[in-house]
Amino acid sequence: ESVEEALWREAREELGIVDFRSVRIAVYPFQSERERELVYVHRTVWDGSVTPSAELAGGRFWSREELVAATGKGILTPNFESEMKLLFSTEK
Repeated sequence: ESVEEALWREAREELGIVDFRSVRIAVYPFQSERERELVYVHRTVWDGSVTPSAELAGGRFWSREELVAATGKGILTPNFESEMKLLFSTEK
């Protein structure tokens, strides 16, 4: 399965999003004490409904300010915090 095929499958299965265009914005290795993985980051604009699957514990949209405020407090995953620092300025 290609990265793009996995992206389409996961977006459909976990969020109910289909027939979208994505743009790859980064590829980077992430390593923590628990794991090492090659991360592909994509973005899209979606104007339809988002329906989290039962596989997810729920979902919500976060503002940039909420994400910055949550950084370093054990709320976000280490991978996500690493990605925020890599791709966006998270300084207050």
